[in-house]
Amino acid sequence: MLVKARALAIAAGALLVIGPLGPPAGRAVSDFRLVSEQRVAAAEPLGKPLKGHTGSVEAVAVGRRSDGTPVIVSGGSDKTVRIWSLDTGKALGKPLRGHKGEIYDVAVGRRSDGTPVIVSGADDDIRIWNLNTGKPVGKPLKAYKGGVYAVTTGKRADGTPVIVSSGDALTRDVEIWNLDTGKLIGKPAVNPFAFTVTQLVTGRRSDGTPVFVTGATNGRARIWNMNTGKPLSGSLSRCGICLVEGLAVGKRSDGTPVAVSGDIPPYPDEDGGTPPSWIRIWNLDTGKPIGASIEVPSRGGVEVVVGRRGDGSPVIVSGDDDGNLLMWDLDTGERVGEPLGGHTRPISALATGRRSDGTFVVVSGGMDRTIRIWSLRRAA
Repeated sequence: MLVKARALAIAAGALLVIGPLGPPAGRAVSDFRLVSEQRVAAAEPLGKPLKGHTGSVEAVAVGRRSDGTPVIVSGGSDKTVRIWSLDTGKALGKPLRGHKGEIYDVAVGRRSDGTPVIVSGADDDIRIWNLNTGKPVGKPLKAYKGGVYAVTTGKRADGTPVIVSSGDALTRDVEIWNLDTGKLIGKPAVNPFAFTVTQLVTGRRSDGTPVFVTGATNGRARIWNMNTGKPLSGSLSRCGICLVEGLAVGKRSDGTPVAVSGDIPPYPDEDGGTPPSWIRIWNLDTGKPIGASIEVPSRGGVEVVVGRRGDGSPVIVSGDDDGNLLMWDLDTGERVGEPLGGHTRPISALATGRRSDGTFVVVSGGMDRTIRIWSLRRAA
């Protein structure tokens, strides 16, 4: 959700900062593209770019219809939600219309009766759509105040399917909704910092506790108990002035559940250029950092997602402001393969999934209005 992060005003008391700013024209990023001649691409494109959105693709998610068809769901600044076949790349049905504002995030989940649904968050409200038919389910959910910048789905310990959503810096609310009824569960969890939560993901700790993780425009990520809405950690932060541009959860090869954040600096460095972005890995059980931060010499964008290669090894895939994909070993933090170019503008959304033939893939959405599918494979 790169466009959103750039447009947000970061309020800190009386201080107002707009960020991040881009580098001056002609800034070199050659060090980003200089890789060993022995290194090969760790993924490859599948098919042609998916075209249809008339504005930037702000969010992508992967799920399955009731008949097992794997699909991509996308949301864009053109106010539409779209469904695509993950196997063929073809559009399934017409665009889903109803939102009056830009769509910032989409998620896929299932209701208690097994119905697969799409959840979309936008400037105006939250909407639920039947993933099989594309038809709306129930009435729009009205957030307390302001726009909805992030949505995700999950299940509480009692099996209740839920939506978790976030509002803006003025309300600081993170709300939990019953996915079956569309009603709020409990009181909003209040972000203690006056910053906007733009990233939300769900996962489980090793003891089975369902959690959600928030990422905000002050560079702070935090772990919350999905059953109670209460925090399970302090701020996961090494940069109190960054923006959390990307957030994901996954597992390392030894089974350790982790959260991965992509942090970007909000303003130029002393030389007038944009300083590096960072990928950070956190233990989801303890909230403590794992390994060293990974430097990403990017010009201000670092979306992240966690997936698996063909051999089952876990990887972090990141997207940057140059339209490239990079891959990192989740166990070691080491780079895997070359940068993958394809998008002509910044990558603003990432998701991972699996096609019907078993191929592990990553799906990228960009400001160039296209969606691309990449096969994940082990680098030579």
